[in-house]
Amino acid sequence: MNERAAESRHGPDDQPARERIRGSLDESLLVEAAAGTGKTTELIERLVAVLEQGRAEVEQIVAVTFTRKAAGELKLRLRERLDRAFHDAAPSGRVHLERAIARLEGAQIGTIHSFCAEILRERPVEAGVDPGFVEVADDESPRLFARAFDGWIQERLEAMPVGIRRALSRLALSSGFFDDPPLERLCAAGWQLAEWRDYPAPWRREPFARDDEIDALVERVARLSEWASRCANTRDELRKSLQPVVLLATWIERSEALAPRDHDALEARQLELAKQLRKPWNRRSGRGKFAEALPREQVVAARDGLRAELEGFQQRADADLAALLHAELQGAVSAYEDLKRRIGKLDFSDLLVRARDLVRDHPAVRAHLQDRYAYLFVDEFQDTDPLQAEILLLLAADDPTAQDWRQARPRPGKLFLVGDPKQSIYRFRRADLLLYNQVKETLARGGVGVVNLTRSFRSVEPIQRFVNCAFAPEMDGDANRGRPHYIPLAEHRKAREGQPAIIALPVPRPYGERGITGKAIEASLPDAVGAWIHWLLDDSGFLVEDPELRQPVAVMPHHICILFRRFVSWGRDVTRDYTTPDTLATVLAASAGAASSVAVIAHNPGVEEWASHLSG
Repeated sequence: MNERAAESRHGPDDQPARERIRGSLDESLLVEAAAGTGKTTELIERLVAVLEQGRAEVEQIVAVTFTRKAAGELKLRLRERLDRAFHDAAPSGRVHLERAIARLEGAQIGTIHSFCAEILRERPVEAGVDPGFVEVADDESPRLFARAFDGWIQERLEAMPVGIRRALSRLALSSGFFDDPPLERLCAAGWQLAEWRDYPAPWRREPFARDDEIDALVERVARLSEWASRCANTRDELRKSLQPVVLLATWIERSEALAPRDHDALEARQLELAKQLRKPWNRRSGRGKFAEALPREQVVAARDGLRAELEGFQQRADADLAALLHAELQGAVSAYEDLKRRIGKLDFSDLLVRARDLVRDHPAVRAHLQDRYAYLFVDEFQDTDPLQAEILLLLAADDPTAQDWRQARPRPGKLFLVGDPKQSIYRFRRADLLLYNQVKETLARGGVGVVNLTRSFRSVEPIQRFVNCAFAPEMDGDANRGRPHYIPLAEHRKAREGQPAIIALPVPRPYGERGITGKAIEASLPDAVGAWIHWLLDDSGFLVEDPELRQPVAVMPHHICILFRRFVSWGRDVTRDYTTPDTLATVLAASAGAASSVAVIAHNPGVEEWASHLSG
């Protein structure tokens, strides 16, 4: 195989990129890399190189991660790497490294929120915060908001603003068995707005003649219901599909016989009708004669026309209600702010907003921090939200007068970011791919280089090829749809000779009463997976690479991980069948971090197509 063919199959060689990361210290860089390619290791290598060359003291370095656990691991790994570097360094480098090791606890290595809290505690007057503020734990913030919301909503219910009244009418009707009560769901919507309170501008509300549209839909529902009653065959598919229409028409007739028309209740019920008419069994047309002087085609056209009208009404009503609620729920957000102010607490969003305002709006503070921190290292950059990006880019700017992060140019070598844009799809803490691409373009305009790491150290070649074939067609870099570019994983570890790396596990009993069904597949998988794991542990003779021992060992229970698409389906714990007394001894799910070279693929649509590429 020639060099170009090998590169096409396994991805480009990334050794030049790794050398650039470790050696080009006068160049700010953005490193894009998938999980398992060693991007955090490269961040540590670059950080150690900066310290060894005496470019900065350890107190002048900021290393940001996005969880406390990751921050602790980063500091531990940095300490270990500094110790090794000290023994291998030249005398001049040892002086710098010894000083860094002795003062490592003074380094700003932590989460972006802990970094912002440190800045605010240093400058509480300029930031306008209580000098003794307490940080609210991430899981405590929603509970604190609910406390403020409860007091606020009790006052609002007396006056009952329009948006809240409409929302509660909808929520009360659509509540299912497993749904939270309407007020709790409204509180959750308010909490989402509270997390975006740095965007206070009102939402645009387009002209919308809601009551007139509802009245017109009532007439269409009544006419279609009357047509349905003219069909004598109660088993007719079309007549059965119109049952939701008949029920709504009956409800309207009976309710309006007792009280004036309630447009809020009608809005909710018409939207529920739209949901019912979208269901496949309510879109059937049947065949033959429908009713005297009433062609089937006419009724089908009327039903489909009603469904289209309801769809359009729902879009307009949703947009109108969203704008109303955005304005009305600001009161709940204000109540939350007041509560935190009284008890002297700041939540995670407060830390970011106040730190951003401090850095952006106070030139003297910004210049001081830019001078104080010589290097900024950011791990998991794909999880960066708009506020975090603004703070980091302003601190990295080479011009202390810059106030707009989109126009700021990072100082050469000061900024180093690593991340995996594919993971932005999880939208962790408001991060998303569109923002990531916007920041990436801003960095590129500011002279920041972009490098890719492709060599994956975690999995063997067949698994990498499977992943490449599965994801490359889906991740085409379409910016309008928020899709990342896919960078193929490159080979690092060979598959073990005579041992398959990927096995598509067949479903033993996929047939239900009417052919293949999802229910039958799900019912048969626990026994199949349990039997497979039993064989894998006791009889297979397979070996895996133990990440701690760094040598092949027999497959052990802690090498096995069972992944589920979801844990709960329709209120049922789908994992329970895998942990019954009959299967518990053989189905042992453990940490996903094991370096197993065996991937078991249960039956899923398309798996055969993907697997067919593996022999290419």
